Amino acid sequence: MENKNNSFLWRLYLISSILLIFGIGIGYKLFYLQFVEGEKYRKIAEDKTLKSFTVNSVRGNIFSEDGSLLATSTTKYDIYFDSKTVSKNTFDSEIKNLSISLSNHLDREEKFWYDYIIDARENGNRFLPIAKNISQDLVQKLKTFPILRYGSIRGGLIIERKIKRDYPLGKIAERTIGYERIDEKGNYRGVGLEHAFGPYLRGKNGQMIKRKISNGQWKVLENNVNKEPIDGLDVRTTLNTSMQDIVHDYLLEQTQKYEADHSTAILMEVETGKIRAISNFGKTDDGKYYEKLNYSIGEATEPGSTFKLMTMIAALEDQVIDTLQMIDTENGELDFYGFKVRDSREGGYGKINAMDIFRLSSNTGMVKIITDAYKGKSEKFVNRLYNMGVNNPIDLGIKGEPNPKIPHPSENDWNGLSLPWMSYGYGILLTPLQILSFYNGIANNGEMVKPTFLESTSKLGSTNFYEFKKEIINPSICSKKTLSIVQKMLLDVIHHKNGTAKNIKSEHIKIAGKTGTAQIGYGTDEINYISSFVGYFPADQPKYSCIVVVNSPNKDIGYYGSDVAAPVFKRIAEKISSRFPIIEKHNYEQIIEKIKISQKQNKSNPKNKLDS
Repeated sequence: MENKNNSFLWRLYLISSILLIFGIGIGYKLFYLQFVEGEKYRKIAEDKTLKSFTVNSVRGNIFSEDGSLLATSTTKYDIYFDSKTVSKNTFDSEIKNLSISLSNHLDREEKFWYDYIIDARENGNRFLPIAKNISQDLVQKLKTFPILRYGSIRGGLIIERKIKRDYPLGKIAERTIGYERIDEKGNYRGVGLEHAFGPYLRGKNGQMIKRKISNGQWKVLENNVNKEPIDGLDVRTTLNTSMQDIVHDYLLEQTQKYEADHSTAILMEVETGKIRAISNFGKTDDGKYYEKLNYSIGEATEPGSTFKLMTMIAALEDQVIDTLQMIDTENGELDFYGFKVRDSREGGYGKINAMDIFRLSSNTGMVKIITDAYKGKSEKFVNRLYNMGVNNPIDLGIKGEPNPKIPHPSENDWNGLSLPWMSYGYGILLTPLQILSFYNGIANNGEMVKPTFLESTSKLGSTNFYEFKKEIINPSICSKKTLSIVQKMLLDVIHHKNGTAKNIKSEHIKIAGKTGTAQIGYGTDEINYISSFVGYFPADQPKYSCIVVVNSPNKDIGYYGSDVAAPVFKRIAEKISSRFPIIEKHNYEQIIEKIKISQKQNKSNPKNKLDS
């Protein structure tokens, strides 16, 4: 009997010891989890129920120079109701009044809202849709409604903000206005003004802590951790919507008429470099046109005869040519290592001076000037072009601008054809905006300013603007003497009987500029042309410069710059000058001084006084 008792006791002790050890183990584990790894697991649990969400800032608006909206962010709100977070007393006492308020401001009758919310309460719905895509004003009203007035925690009010980007002008200047998006790595990608001005427009995102409630839904927690977003700045561009319409319509009409592959036109203010209008059209497979790419900024091509201005300036600055010096155009054809340079007029122009070479746009005449003057010293010619800034990009900040290609004798691909080909606009690459910037400098008395789309910035809704000043690229492209000569040449292109663009002489406004007809695809079976005209108006007091480029027009209809591009320029110039009268500038100090002199003369000479 005693042995049985002892055996029982041993078993009891053993079980007790095991239980004690097990209890100590549990206690240790609880202690370890609570005080050693407790923070870790609390963080895991919190992460599963609490999460930080990014609150996007409202992107700034983009305005035209005349105040029209080009791009805007529309903010809308979705409202939900967490039926479980509201106390029974609050819910029971205010549900009827809430239903009345909702029926007064939203669709549906009072009974619908009452039954709808009661059903959600009984089923524990924590994310009940109340309203979608509503305005901020309506959100503020909802915040005063019964139950909802207690906010997120006690009133179950859930507000979700959505931001949508709208473009009021639609397809007009679509590619220029552009877009901006964030890729999977968080980098900003885009094109046009939206991307170029992104640093101003984006603002700074905020942060919001949300708690997971049910069915993958999250509810905002009201606490001090939440960080409000800082909205982006409004950007006022230099674009003028009325001028934009004019350029858009005339360019599109001509592009369609000549069945071109694509086209572009830019209108710029001479003194400031402000771009007032820009249009680009590309052809679809079914023959329609839309803003396909920003050819003005992103497409570099051989400019052809519009580059003769740069060539002539180089020759005049280096004093290797006199305007009255006679040049033999060699029957309109020159041979370089078996490659031909030809004039558009068969048989050439005979012996003509430099003024006529430019007016008539003689290829052979221009090539002879340069090859004779710079033979064995090509570097001098190219360095002169570099000195004028022709080789520098504009660098507007808009993605896609290629660097100008101006070959240099020090480069490996320089050969015997480089100098003659460059002299009349081949073997080089420039964008329309790069060409226009140079011509604008000639219109601006030699001062080359940086083109700009940026007028000013301001905080959303503010009337306080930060205005951007003009940037000078080159204070003096050439000497005043050379400037005066080439300004006369550009005027003669239209107003002289031998000018290549005499067909666009206007009765309403004086135009100066240069035609261009560049051949592309040479050496292949598919030869096409780029028709262009670049210049400024009014010629005697330049206010605007403009370039029109029509790429690959239907050759059976026409392809010369004077026929295809120049008429668009004329129509733009006439329309702009009639709709936006150009006010003459007067030096009032000089006028007053002349009046004083005249008065003195009248006092000293009685006869003058009587005559006056």
